Amino acid sequence: MISQTTHKSVIFSEPFQLPEFETPLPAGTYDVETEEEVLEGNVHTALRRIATTLRIRNGAAIERHPVDPEHLYAAWKRDQKAARAGGVPPANWPGTPVWVQNIPSDGSR
Repeated sequence: MISQTTHKSVIFSEPFQLPEFETPLPAGTYDVETEEEVLEGNVHTALRRIATTLRIRNGAAIERHPVDPEHLYAAWKRDQKAARAGGVPPANWPGTPVWVQNIPSDGSR
């Protein structure tokens, strides 16, 4: 069996809850590992997800917890929606927001 592992970072702006944990996890950046089995066919190559693991820093140690990717995605979507509703740019915003005040060219307000 040939497998591949991909790594992604997920940013949460607020504490979030996953069914796999008894208490909410703090806001922050989390590394997610997805292990997939490579299924080779005659014409196409497909991938089948084997495991999704959330890496959590606990002091100097890193804990690895299996999670349901659907639950993780739903928590991330809720976090993004809450951030936008509160006027805070999403964590994956491509740049720093700039607030512009229009002032007439003669300097009057």
